[in-house]
Amino acid sequence: MSYVIAIGISLFISAIVSYFWVRGIDYMNTHHPDYKGEDFLNWSEETAPREEDEKWDDNKINTEGGV
Repeated sequence: MSYVIAIGISLFISAIVSYFWVRGIDYMNTHHPDYKGEDFLNWSEETAPREEDEKWDDNKINTEGGV
């Protein structure tokens, strides 16, 4: 019976989050239709992460105090 309550609370919280998320998207679409989010992290070409930096390399070994 307690799992039903846990599922109900989870659904209730996710409904609240979804409501405010959609409301925020609608607000941005209504009041700032030309905003594309390009200035979100204020990255320039020099400071943006490169694609090869994000790849996982199994051959790299952590040498910070490791054996």
